[in-house]
Amino acid sequence: MAKTLAVLYRPKTFEDVTEQKNVIGILKNQLELNECKNAYLFCGGAGTGKTTCARIFANELNKGAGVPIEIDAASNNGVENVRSIIEQAKFLPLDGQYRIYIIDECHMMSIGAWNAMLKLLEEPPARTIFIFCTTDPQKIPATILSRVQRYDFNRISASGIVARLEYICKQEGLKADKAALEFIARIAQGGMRDAISLMDKCFSYKKELTVNNISEALGVVSYTTLVSMLNFLVGKNTKALLDKLTEIYNSGMDIKQFVRSFVVFLIDISIYQVTGKLDYGRIPNHYQDLIDSIDLNDYDTLGLLDAAMVLQQSISRDPEPLALTQAFFIKYSGGIK
Repeated sequence: MAKTLAVLYRPKTFEDVTEQKNVIGILKNQLELNECKNAYLFCGGAGTGKTTCARIFANELNKGAGVPIEIDAASNNGVENVRSIIEQAKFLPLDGQYRIYIIDECHMMSIGAWNAMLKLLEEPPARTIFIFCTTDPQKIPATILSRVQRYDFNRISASGIVARLEYICKQEGLKADKAALEFIARIAQGGMRDAISLMDKCFSYKKELTVNNISEALGVVSYTTLVSMLNFLVGKNTKALLDKLTEIYNSGMDIKQFVRSFVVFLIDISIYQVTGKLDYGRIPNHYQDLIDSIDLNDYDTLGLLDAAMVLQQSISRDPEPLALTQAFFIKYSGGIK
């Protein structure tokens, strides 16, 4: 079975990691000075490189000898699991300088497990290092937080994700428009693994990526469609709105997902109106001319956003959301013409 692109292009060295330069700089400095700590906490969103950097750091600490012991705390979160670690940690490592534990999703550990771990962190065994990884550090007891060295991994920028996707496409001989890769980067919202997985999925649908191909493959609304809908609203073209909504419905797209996408789009439009930049939202920069073509000077965008958010809430449990969505567009386009 062929490896997925996310697995195939998972970084093997710190130089391959996209961004996170502050964290990597400190870790590399500790390696050079031989001043590693007994316990680390890597925090950040999914796909930002926490576990990848933990593996690279472990490999550098042991100079390529041996492998770290990886534990998924989501399924191994009890006291007995920690007691097993305590027993193992009594013995010096045989295949490397350090015995290194990478404990992923550590926020899933029970209170009893953390209490058992506390003693281990207070009196750490010789040549044993713990690297905890989490997306939710708020759930970790304060007594543990005070005994680990914490590093926060930031969401990866859209430009950083696009650069990595372009590199992968070049290595694999794959064709993709830059606009398409920007679209994927915005959908991934700062998660590199999600971005690569989404691109892999889209290439399974079409051998050349365009924004339209991605919209079809992922079942998401294209920005061209969203811009058209807003243009029809501003221009009070009710018939065109209903025709477009019917087209979306007949394509098989979930109306609730469409409304959610429309709400997020209006949020991004509102941000753009305030800042004059698309960088703060999710709309790719190459859509700026299209966005500028909408005449919003005298239009109450925030009022429309408020109403759209009410619609989203109203249809959240409605088994037939199309009717309310049609009523919304009829009302806010000024009626049928």
